[in-house]
Amino acid sequence: MLRWLVVASICLLASFSGQAMGAGNSSSAGLAKYRLYTPAIWHAVNTLPQQQCGVVQVIQIFVPKQHQQLLLAELSAWHRHPLAAHMNCFIIETFDVEQLSCEHQGTRGRADCHLTGRKQNKGVREIIFVPSHYGIAFNDTQRVVLPVSASLELFAHEVAHWLGFADEYAMPQELAEAFCSGRYDHASLNVVVTEQTIMSESELIALWRRLPWRHAVESWQYLGSKQADGSWKLGSTTAHAASHHVGLFAAQTCEATSHYAWRPVNRFTPMQYFDVAEWPTVYLEMLQRAN
Repeated sequence: MLRWLVVASICLLASFSGQAMGAGNSSSAGLAKYRLYTPAIWHAVNTLPQQQCGVVQVIQIFVPKQHQQLLLAELSAWHRHPLAAHMNCFIIETFDVEQLSCEHQGTRGRADCHLTGRKQNKGVREIIFVPSHYGIAFNDTQRVVLPVSASLELFAHEVAHWLGFADEYAMPQELAEAFCSGRYDHASLNVVVTEQTIMSESELIALWRRLPWRHAVESWQYLGSKQADGSWKLGSTTAHAASHHVGLFAAQTCEATSHYAWRPVNRFTPMQYFDVAEWPTVYLEMLQRAN
């Protein structure tokens, strides 16, 4: 399909250019159009296997020419990832590293990069792979920047933010202050935030009702321990965790703030350590329910 598109596009452009050149004074305009469209065609590369275009939103991936084969080999296994059912339609193009314009963001030096000399497609999210020494991964609502050395697990961790998952490790302060105070671009599936660790019964019931994983917690009483004065201390007990696996457990997300973060499981997850490959069942259930 890609080869057909390339050939057809070249023929169309050649025909258009020829007509313009035959018009005398319009020859320079025809040549300009040819130069404008050719790079985008020649930089296109083969797509990944078993995609679901037409079912999920398309995402553009940009890879440096010299790392093309390595990255395509790494990403070719994406269709087998549990998140692929919700994000598996990619248009892949190559670029020259000279096109990159980057700056470091935040205390950790996240690589905020974009490509110069191209018009960004509004509403289309993009993933840009950059040389590893440019900095660590960067993410916002429309763009992910990853080092070319990124594993498939890191790729999954970053695109999972677009699906509604928040980091479960301690966020740097500049990010934590926004997220933990509620200034977040979309509802978080795996992390809820509270201002205190002690609640009344009615407050705890209200918290239980707004949990994205409420379907997996049979009773609001599983979310905390009743105190002598009738209040409830947040946090599922070890005994509950052993028998039910899903509850309310402290996350490190908001450690840089005065707020408290909670997650549904008491185990390592890909949103805490990106190299953890197994996604908890309840996370996939929440994602399915959200879509």
